[in-house]
Amino acid sequence: MAFMRAYRKARAYVNETPAAEIAKAEADFFKTIDQDVLAATIETYQGLGCWTPEVEISPASYETAPDVFMHSGIISNRFAYDAVIATPPDAA
Repeated sequence: MAFMRAYRKARAYVNETPAAEIAKAEADFFKTIDQDVLAATIETYQGLGCWTPEVEISPASYETAPDVFMHSGIISNRFAYDAVIATPPDAA
């Protein structure tokens, strides 16, 4: 439960915080990347909706992942959503 609370907070943070502020906080992890480039990249991901506030993996989101992995050769067969996805615990 503690992990999911922290994960939900992190997802909210990346959606609600200006990209430049996130870039500054993450700069030590990306020492070779110019901070303006990092901020622009984060802003692009925010704009694309890559970090939705929901932590659940929807069936539609899941169905996209195997397509990508199969195309790249990482996997050779698909698994049913219900066989591999668990509902995350409540935030309580």
